[in-house]
Amino acid sequence: MENMSYWKEVWERKGNGNTKSLEELDGYEDTSADVKEIARQIVKELDIKETDKVLEVACGAGGLAQYIKCGEYVGVDYSSSLVKRHIELLNNSVLHGEANNLIFKDKTFDKVICFGAFHYFPNQEYAKQAISELKRVAKEAIFIGDLPLSSHRDTHLLYDKKDFDGWKVMDGYYNPCRFNVSLKLR
Repeated sequence: MENMSYWKEVWERKGNGNTKSLEELDGYEDTSADVKEIARQIVKELDIKETDKVLEVACGAGGLAQYIKCGEYVGVDYSSSLVKRHIELLNNSVLHGEANNLIFKDKTFDKVICFGAFHYFPNQEYAKQAISELKRVAKEAIFIGDLPLSSHRDTHLLYDKKDFDGWKVMDGYYNPCRFNVSLKLR
């Protein structure tokens, strides 16, 4: 899959729908994911403190954000309708943008999270650019989650644990065919 137009259309439709369920807006309605528990585990893994400035890339409508307590939360998503819904439902600071071209200055955020988005990227080059951007804007730590080793959809981009040399690699939180990685920067 070389472009994201299919997935952008899917997420725009979700954001323009009538539901106020953050889990449904963020695509977890047909999964066994416990979003509150996933957020708890990410907060624990990154040691997110109530004084931290946190960026969530591909934040969607705020499924995870609703459970992240920090000093300052900022979200970015490529779906303008989900950005709008996130702001309406949670009143967070959320911007429209792409994971591979973040508008922030270097080392702006203490912790950076991207969960459940990498399989929607168009290709590995985009994923590498996104990782570079996450590293660039983070001061302390990065978490990338829900990376698929295999998938039931041929539209999902797949990953290999060996591609994350130097990162802490963990099992997925709710799907055995997925994994998570974190990187401490200092």
